[in-house]
Amino acid sequence: MTAAVTPPAGQERIVFLDYLRIFAFASVFAGHKFAGPVQEMAQQAGLAGAAARALWPFIEGGGAGVVVFFLVSGYVISEVLQREGAALFLLRRVFRIYPLYVTAVLGEWLLVNPPATGGERLAQLLLAGDFTGAPYALAGVEWTLRLEMLFYAWMALLRLANLTQPARGAAWLGACALLTLTLHVAGPVAAHTPWARGYVSLYMPFLFVGCAVWLLERRAIGWPLALAFTAAVWGLYRLGLHAWQPQWLQARFVPCALGLFMAAWLLRRRLPAWPWVLALSELTYAVYLTHNWLFDALRQPLRQAGWGGAAATAAALLALAGICWLLTRLVERPGVRLGRWLAARRPGGA
Repeated sequence: MTAAVTPPAGQERIVFLDYLRIFAFASVFAGHKFAGPVQEMAQQAGLAGAAARALWPFIEGGGAGVVVFFLVSGYVISEVLQREGAALFLLRRVFRIYPLYVTAVLGEWLLVNPPATGGERLAQLLLAGDFTGAPYALAGVEWTLRLEMLFYAWMALLRLANLTQPARGAAWLGACALLTLTLHVAGPVAAHTPWARGYVSLYMPFLFVGCAVWLLERRAIGWPLALAFTAAVWGLYRLGLHAWQPQWLQARFVPCALGLFMAAWLLRRRLPAWPWVLALSELTYAVYLTHNWLFDALRQPLRQAGWGGAAATAAALLALAGICWLLTRLVERPGVRLGRWLAARRPGGA
């Protein structure tokens, strides 16, 4: 997913997004690595079982976390485009996403295994795997980054068309609605991997819901239009599941994600900017990119050395947090600074 956006000097940090990022990476992590224990606990009677059953919709498959990430991205990119032109926006997004992404992919190749061919490796590094049929990198989570990049390209086009201003909120949302319908009618994009079949068609519209909430906050659209758009996205998503991913029809992670996002948004002026919240939020991108392959690579040797399951898990979590802290400071932040430096040297750059 996207890295946290650091506001320019003089601009207020959007703190409610930090809380949502923390939930999102915790949901994805738990859904990928601790689903089994939660399911086992959910079969028990008593308070523990009830708690596990209540928790399950928020971690099943990491789905709620992924949808929250997309809603956050739609909201924050709407804000970013108020101060950046299309070219500047794309340049900064590339240097925010790719340096840490490429570092994580190279780390996975080193510690786990690289793809079989040079073409597959290049496709993974470029986030172009769906166009070549290459296997997904980072133990599968790569697909969400590709969706982010496609979203950035779409938003840059809207910026070029001067549709990303609050005054043109209805036209902005109308263009997103048209793309949502087009994606649904066109069929599943992408289609080469069964478990991720149709992810662009299914999940890109939730990024647009994040845009709709930002427009609603700026009073560029009213509640009726925002609710109608969200209902249309939800309806087409359900139709898409029936056609392309019926195994997820009983999952409840989308309404959980929408409800949590809206609750945080409604409470946005009351959430305190505690230092630990900001610190955890900054680790979001690194944790997301590494958790699904690095956590097991850290835990398995400890288990083989005779560590108990709980001790090995705790030690692996601490090691993962430390590695992600280093990656954030040594790779992600320098990449962002490089993007800003290059942007400032463009003709007319910020």
